[in-house]
Amino acid sequence: FNLQGGMAEGIIKWLAVPANLGLLVYKPWTLVTYMFLHEDFFHILFNMLWLYWFGRIFLEYLDGRKLLSTYILGGLAGAILYILAFNLFPVFSAIQPISFALGASASVLAIVIAISTFVPNYTIYLMFLGPVRIKYIALFSVLLDLLSIQSSNPGGHIAHLGGALFGYFYIKRLQKGKDLS
Repeated sequence: FNLQGGMAEGIIKWLAVPANLGLLVYKPWTLVTYMFLHEDFFHILFNMLWLYWFGRIFLEYLDGRKLLSTYILGGLAGAILYILAFNLFPVFSAIQPISFALGASASVLAIVIAISTFVPNYTIYLMFLGPVRIKYIALFSVLLDLLSIQSSNPGGHIAHLGGALFGYFYIKRLQKGKDLS
C-alpha cells in the first residue's frame, strides 16, 4: 500500500515473524502471515516472477493442491529454521530480540527446489545463457543463500534454506508414495 513511517512499521511488526520466542507466543499467526508480506516493490516482484515461472513448471507435473501445500509448508519450514537458528546460535544473540522475517522467498524456494528435484533435467532457455537445466538454477540459488548468510540479511537466507529443505524432502517423500500435502 506504499505506507510510510510509523504505520508501515506497525503493520510489518504485526505481520512479520519475530525471531524472539517471547514475541512469537503473542503473535503465532505471523508464522503464516510473514510469507505474504513484502516491504518493497522489487521484493514482491522477484518473488512473484519466480513463483510464476517455477509454478508453471510445477503444475505441468503436479497439481494445484501440491503447489499450495508446498508454498505454505515451505514457508512454515523457513520460519521455523529462521527462529531456531536465531535462538540456538550465539552469533545472533545481539539481534535476535529485534529481528523479524518477511517475504515469500522461503515458500517460493520450496517450490523451486521441489520441482527441480522432481524433474531435474527440465530445461529452460535463459537469455544470454541459452538452455539451462533447472537443477543448476536450484543449486545456484541454494549456494547463493549459503554464501550470503554472513550478509546483512542472515535471517532471510536461513529462511530460504528452510524452504529449500522442505521442497527437497517433500518431493523425496512423494516419490516414495507419501504425500505430505
